[in-house]
Amino acid sequence: MNSRAACLVGLSIFPALIVSIPAAFAAPRALVPAESQVTFVVKEMGVPFPGKFTRFDATVDIDSASPEKSNASVRIDIGTLTTGNEEADALAQGPDWLDKLRAPFAMFKSTSLREISKDRFEAKGSLTIRNISRDLTVPIAISEQPGGKTAITSEFIIKRKEFGIGGGNWNQPGVVAEEIPVKVRFTLAPAAPVKSGATGTR
Repeated sequence: MNSRAACLVGLSIFPALIVSIPAAFAAPRALVPAESQVTFVVKEMGVPFPGKFTRFDATVDIDSASPEKSNASVRIDIGTLTTGNEEADALAQGPDWLDKLRAPFAMFKSTSLREISKDRFEAKGSLTIRNISRDLTVPIAISEQPGGKTAITSEFIIKRKEFGIGGGNWNQPGVVAEEIPVKVRFTLAPAAPVKSGATGTR
């Protein structure tokens, strides 16, 4: 088995969660896939190998008056993991790693959002990978973009063993790094215009 493929798997799943907590939106905002990305870097024997997911979706609903009432969900298609190496991708999606057949999606569901400072938040939620759920807290930064769009970015660390990713020789010291850094950027579409209800009389 190719170790590069294996380690890359652990990383790919986690990025999705960041989308879940942007701030100050009055209604759910659609994700703009062409302007969004989930990337990761896994180290094997100290050598970094980058990868990404190419298909994911998210629903975001932020209460601007009470951020703690906000909620969001994210889903990542495990089968879209790519490292630029077909053999490595197949191994990463296999039963020892992300197990695409039994767990085709990685999911994140937010439970709370706390404001740290202006445009910076701390998101708490549940991340599910390989049908194993773990609590996760990630930092979130939000910035307005041209055309009314909003960018949500985050960088955090995932520990692959917490989700049973990899095993056997892959878990020996110095083979595949336990901690995987993840970078996420999600661009949300402009908020839909609010339609005022019309009333009429007969």
